[in-house]
Amino acid sequence: MQSDNHLHPPVSNGKSLLSSLRSLGISHRRYPVEVRGHYALSREQAGQLYTLFRKIEAVRGCLILSTCNRTEFILDGGDLDQVKALLSGHYGRDRPTLEQHLRVTTGWGVVEHIFRLASGLESLVLGESQIVSQIKASVSQSSAADSLTPLLTKVYQGAFKAGKRVRRETALSHGSASVAHTALLMARDYLGSLSERSALVVGTGAMGRNVVHNLREKGLADVAVTNRTLETAQEFAGEIGGVCVPWEQFEAAIATRDIIITCTSAGKTIIMADLLPRTSVPQQLFLDLSVPSNIDPGVGSRPGTKRIDLDYIEAHIDSLMVTREEEIPVAEAIVAEELLNFQYRQILDIASPAIAELQEEYESIRQEELERLSLPDQAEIRSLMDDFSRRLVKRLAVRPLEIFRRQVEASTRSPDGAPETRS
Repeated sequence: MQSDNHLHPPVSNGKSLLSSLRSLGISHRRYPVEVRGHYALSREQAGQLYTLFRKIEAVRGCLILSTCNRTEFILDGGDLDQVKALLSGHYGRDRPTLEQHLRVTTGWGVVEHIFRLASGLESLVLGESQIVSQIKASVSQSSAADSLTPLLTKVYQGAFKAGKRVRRETALSHGSASVAHTALLMARDYLGSLSERSALVVGTGAMGRNVVHNLREKGLADVAVTNRTLETAQEFAGEIGGVCVPWEQFEAAIATRDIIITCTSAGKTIIMADLLPRTSVPQQLFLDLSVPSNIDPGVGSRPGTKRIDLDYIEAHIDSLMVTREEEIPVAEAIVAEELLNFQYRQILDIASPAIAELQEEYESIRQEELERLSLPDQAEIRSLMDDFSRRLVKRLAVRPLEIFRRQVEASTRSPDGAPETRS
């Protein structure tokens, strides 16, 4: 293995262009939990991949996003063939399978995707805002890994701005249509009132935390928490007013709990149907919120037991989306406007040196023309002419960009004058 001396700096001498962006990812839109689970990454595994990506010479930087619903690799630069070879080796998957699962996007398409992602338009639950904190956590890890380039930073800052506007100006994120809320509804449908019920939380992942907070708010009486790291379990138990169960005892604790929620990064099944102890409760609900799944599907075949995973929740969540779906055109119009602003800022950034040079040329011409004028020997008139010509030069230098912006804006509008939206 190469030493750290062979790591390549994340930023090249020249500026990154939008054409250098690459994205390889898998999400809930195309594949179920079973397939997505093969590509899920723990924070530690993502850290290892940051190091490996930086050993590819053409990769200036990268950002890795791995949630319950997607795993994506956003790269600034890099040869796609080398990137696929690296991922194929890391996952132990043949290239045809990898290429079938990981959708590739390049250039401007990457920017559009990230803006839509931060706005909640690509989420399993339309409009959910948890994706923003997940992206921010990934940005933080990328920065810590010395892999966050100026271009990636600009893209995500623009995406966060678009997402903030969508949440503020539309009802896309209003209401309680979320995985956590849907899990709550299913728990109440199956178990009835929660006031006398108890739960065991296995792991302390973000999704599981959200579900537990929702259940607590609706009257869940008794919550126990277990995690491989005792201090983490104790911290979460204290946060929700629950009790901590040592990891070695969680299987025995299952027998006495009405609801079992798993949300770990174990990457494998940790609750097997044939190893479960005999239960002392008449009905049990198993909520498997992990990718890959933590709970053996056979658990749901036991008498008085129901197993629900993310795919099951996804199949039942569409009925909660009617109001939010009506907001999609407005949200997409906002995203289109912010994409246009981002594009204009990029062009302005690239064109700034040319504008400065153009202003210098104009200034030279201005001085020459002033000297050729036969102006009266009056300081006031000379000052007025100097001020007038200077302002004219500045306006002429930026005029091409203003015309370009109007043309681009016009091209993104439909014949009736409204912004174009995606179907």
